[in-house]
Amino acid sequence: MDIANSVILITAAGNPMGKAISMHFASLGAQLALLDTNPSTLKQTYEACLAIGGSCEQFLLISKDENTIMHAINDVHNHFGAIDILVNYWLGEDLPSLFSDGSVDKFCRSMTKGATTFFIFGKQAANYMRKNNSKGLIINLAAHQFNTQSTITSGSKAMISGLTQSWASELAEFNIRVGGVVPMCFSHEANNPQGNLLNQHLQYEIVRSAEYIVSNDYFNGRMIEAEVG
Repeated sequence: MDIANSVILITAAGNPMGKAISMHFASLGAQLALLDTNPSTLKQTYEACLAIGGSCEQFLLISKDENTIMHAINDVHNHFGAIDILVNYWLGEDLPSLFSDGSVDKFCRSMTKGATTFFIFGKQAANYMRKNNSKGLIINLAAHQFNTQSTITSGSKAMISGLTQSWASELAEFNIRVGGVVPMCFSHEANNPQGNLLNQHLQYEIVRSAEYIVSNDYFNGRMIEAEVG
């Protein structure tokens, strides 16, 4: 798939990772639909993309329910035309361990807060691509919040990987590809002075991994674990 001729919808575009991937794809000539629920951070990403000559528009989500997301996708279509790619960002809290305090409540909160929205975007984008006979692509993405030193847990990564494989199998008959990018698990101290630099390098690898999935039409149903080389 040619990035320069693609319309890319990016969820959580105001998040630091969303901003990084938005600016990278903007620099490659893609048309970007930037979505977020936070108007201030969404505007920052939008203005940053415009500053480097990007072709983009911002779409503020007033809610994360299915009807709102469906209408947002239609708004993007009305503005840009056919949507080729969804960058679907996982914003759920990390899954708790079985024996942690309040683990059941934490699990339910994670599913409600992030996983449900993640699933809705995947469903609605796939439905849109199927109805429009589009050879589309969904990239499931998870990473640090980058203003913390936390990592994505193996439980969250396993869930994202499972959904990526399941969706790829279900959507293959409609010529819709699904791939995913998650960071490698590693440990470091929160007060590590190299933490921010490490995050920047990992951020770069995640962005480049997403670009690789777009550019390689054979990549489907698999995950890339981005790591600092």
